[in-house]
Amino acid sequence: MMRMKWTMEKLTDLSTGYWAAAALNAAVSLGIFDALADGRADAAEIAKRIGCSQPHTERLLRALAGLGLLEQHGAGFAIVRSARQYLSPSGVSCLLDALRFNADLYQAWGRLADCVKQGRPAVPAGAHLGNDAERTRRFVMGMHSRAMGMAPALLPALDVSGCGSLLDVGAGPGTFARLLAVRHPALRVTLYDLEPVLAVARELESGSPASGRIEYRAGDYRKDELPAGFDGVLYCGALHQEDPDSARVVLGKLFRCLEPGGCAWIVDLMLDDDLSKPPFSALFSITMMLTSPSGRVFAEREVVELASQAGFSELEVSRPAGSPYRVVKGRKR
Repeated sequence: MMRMKWTMEKLTDLSTGYWAAAALNAAVSLGIFDALADGRADAAEIAKRIGCSQPHTERLLRALAGLGLLEQHGAGFAIVRSARQYLSPSGVSCLLDALRFNADLYQAWGRLADCVKQGRPAVPAGAHLGNDAERTRRFVMGMHSRAMGMAPALLPALDVSGCGSLLDVGAGPGTFARLLAVRHPALRVTLYDLEPVLAVARELESGSPASGRIEYRAGDYRKDELPAGFDGVLYCGALHQEDPDSARVVLGKLFRCLEPGGCAWIVDLMLDDDLSKPPFSALFSITMMLTSPSGRVFAEREVVELASQAGFSELEVSRPAGSPYRVVKGRKR
């Protein structure tokens, strides 16, 4: 791998990269993109819609235009065509909920040095897992937005054709399990998560062709034994909340919930052996450090070893192109 050749300009760009992120986060939090849902508007009208100072709103709008997120014609601003599907509330791939959750994390990242020095999270743990209803909703809806974007790349790596029943552990929005049920009309899925999380997931079932084959079981998979008798179990985007000891316990529960011959799919960000790449996964591990006393991103080899220790065999790893997630599949013999 080629090493980065650093220049003063590259270091300056890196050190001020948060400026652009802050502008985007502010626009999302203030509702600027929502205010532009119906098309072009001038700064005065946008400021009125979002209840903000007109001159300050206009300066932010011009910065967003400079970043290429908005286009400006005369006094009017609009979301650029290529970003409308992501930034318009009615966009087919709307990411606003995911971006709102990212905006929630922005203050925590500003306290990274304190987190490292003090050895504890920068924000209260668990606020997005039911302790705060609004943050929980943003978290779950944000996961759904991201999952819908990743689904075309990830679903082919989840071959559940031999399953009649699938348990989705730590289901969150249940997006992948629900889409798998749509793809496989004989598949019944059970979403297992905390009740405040499932309350949001139930909303997302509305209009799904799989309705009637989706069940909900409230519980805490860390504390409770999982329901048993399933042909498959999906554990997606949750392993990074664990440390090695708790991960070993959780994967043991996944093993026990399966019928003999059943398969588990462990899906998450994973690191290469050097623990520094891919960069997104290494940086996400910092997010976990900021928000959790124990969460981390595991190396791929660690996940395989943990799955083996839990009893799984025939272990396979896939790295779907177009997705930051990797998949470790194991079978219960």
